[in-house]
Amino acid sequence: MNWSKNRRLNKKAIPGRFNPSDDGSGFKAALLSGPPGVGKTTTAILVCKEAGFDYFELNASDARSKKNLQQMVSQLLGNQTLADCFKDDAGKVSSNHVIVMDEVDGMSGNEDRGGMMLLKFQLSVYATIECTLKIRSLSNHCFDLRFQRPRVEQIKAAMMSIAFKENIQVSPNVLQDVIVASNQDIRQVLHNMSMWSAKAKTLSIEQTKSDIGKGTKHIKMGPFDVLREVFAIANNPKATLIDKSDLFFHDYSIAPLFVQENYVHVIPTSAEGDKIKHLTLLSEAADSICIGDIIDKQIRSGQNWGLLPTQAIFSSVVPGELMKGHLKQMINFPAWLGKNSNRNHMDRVLQELHVHMRMRITGNKTDVALDYLPLLKRALTQPLIQKETEGIPDVLKMMENYFLLREDFDSIIDLSLWFNQTDPRTKIITKVKSAFTRAYNKESGKNPYAVTNVKKKKKGAAKEEEELNEEENVESEEEEQDNIENDAMIKVKKPSAKKGGSAASEPSTSKEKKKNPSKRGGKSR
Repeated sequence: MNWSKNRRLNKKAIPGRFNPSDDGSGFKAALLSGPPGVGKTTTAILVCKEAGFDYFELNASDARSKKNLQQMVSQLLGNQTLADCFKDDAGKVSSNHVIVMDEVDGMSGNEDRGGMMLLKFQLSVYATIECTLKIRSLSNHCFDLRFQRPRVEQIKAAMMSIAFKENIQVSPNVLQDVIVASNQDIRQVLHNMSMWSAKAKTLSIEQTKSDIGKGTKHIKMGPFDVLREVFAIANNPKATLIDKSDLFFHDYSIAPLFVQENYVHVIPTSAEGDKIKHLTLLSEAADSICIGDIIDKQIRSGQNWGLLPTQAIFSSVVPGELMKGHLKQMINFPAWLGKNSNRNHMDRVLQELHVHMRMRITGNKTDVALDYLPLLKRALTQPLIQKETEGIPDVLKMMENYFLLREDFDSIIDLSLWFNQTDPRTKIITKVKSAFTRAYNKESGKNPYAVTNVKKKKKGAAKEEEELNEEENVESEEEEQDNIENDAMIKVKKPSAKKGGSAASEPSTSKEKKKNPSKRGGKSR
C-alpha cells in the first residue's frame, strides 16, 4: 500500500535478514519463499486485488530475458483498461502495477540470465515485484517472507469446511490420511478431493484408502532433513523397510557422508544411561558404515549401480536402526569433503613438484613426498635462518640443481609440515625473504620446461555480474592463453623510444616509394 510513498522518501533497507524491527518498507521487492502448494502465488494475487493493484504474472514457461522484460514492463506501464476511460481522470495511466515473477528459481542460466540481473537492479525502480519461491541470489535484494508448511490439523479444519460447503461426506480420519499422503500440500489435497468428489459425493473409507496411494506426493528432502529422519523413522512402528531405504535415495551421494559424520552425536533411546551398550551400538554402526563404504567403492569403480539398495541398507537403514534416538547437537556438514578437496590439492602440488624434479631424480611421487621433501625443506630453509643473506646463494644453487621455482619453495614446506609442527618460514626475517625473492627474480629463467604466468583477476566486480559475464570471461581466458606474451619463457623486447622513431620512419619510407614507384605497383613517369 505504501510502496510508492516509501520510494519517494527513499527509505533504506535495514541490514539483517531476521531483524524483528524491519517492516520491509526499505525494500523494493518482496520474495515469497516456502514449500510448494502452500499458497504463495495465491497470496500475492489476493494482496494485489485487495490493495487495488493491477498485476502481471510471469511464470517459468515464459521467456524472461532482459529484453522481453523491458518490453513487457513498458507495455504494462502504458496500459489503460476500458474502465479507466469512464473515470474523471480519464487519459491518465494508473501507476499501481505489480509484477509477479512466479517460480524465479526456475530461471535458467542462459535465456533468463539477463532477466535475473534486470530483476534485481532495474525493474524494482519502476514497479512492485512479488517473487514467489526461493532463490539465494535474490535474498539480499528482497524482503524475505517465508511460508511455513501448515500443520495437519490446520489443513484438516479448512478442508472439512470446504467439504461441508460442497456437500461432500468425508470422515476426519480419512481426510487426515489424505493430507499426510500429499505431504501437507494444500493444492494437492484440494485436487484429490475434487477428483474423488467427481465420482461420488460420499467418500467411503474403503474407497479413499484405495485412492490414497495414487494421490501420494513425494518431495525431495535436503540432506539435513534426511539425516534427522534416518534416526527418527526407526521409532515409527508403521515405517517399512522400503520407507527407510527411500531416505537414502533422496541423495545417495551425500546422505551416507552425513550419517557417517553425525551418528556419533546421536543419543540412542535404547541405551540412555548405559554407556557399555552405547559403545556397543556405536561399534556396530561403524562396522555397518564401513561395509557400506566398501559397497560404494564397488559401485563407483565397476559401475555396479544395482548394488545401491544394498548400500542403502548398510549406510543408512542399519545405522539408523541401531542409533535411533535424538541428536545432542547441531548437524555437522561432512568434513570428508573438505579433507578430500585438500588432499586432491596437495596431490596436484606434489605432481607438479615431481614434474619439475624428474630430470634430477628417479623416484615417483611417493618417493618425493617421503624421501626428498623433508631433506629439501631443511636444505632450503636452514641457510636462510642461520646465515641469513649469506645463505641465499646456497639456496638458489639447490633450487637450480632440482629445477625448482619460487612457488615450489613454499609448496615443499607446505607438503612436508605435520600437525602442530612449527613452520620454518616464521624463523626467516623479512629482510632475508625480500633479498631472496630479488635474487631469485634476477637469476630465474634457467629451467628446462615451459612456465606460464597466472594472472590474478581484478577485485571489485560484483559476484552477480561475474556470473552473468561467465561466458565472456571464458573466451577472454582462452585468448590470453593463446597469446605468446603471457609465456614466461618468451621475452618480448620493448621498442626503444628514440627521437624520430616510428614517426620519422614514415616520411623516409614515403621518399623511397617516390624514388622507386615500381614498389607501389605504379608506372614511372
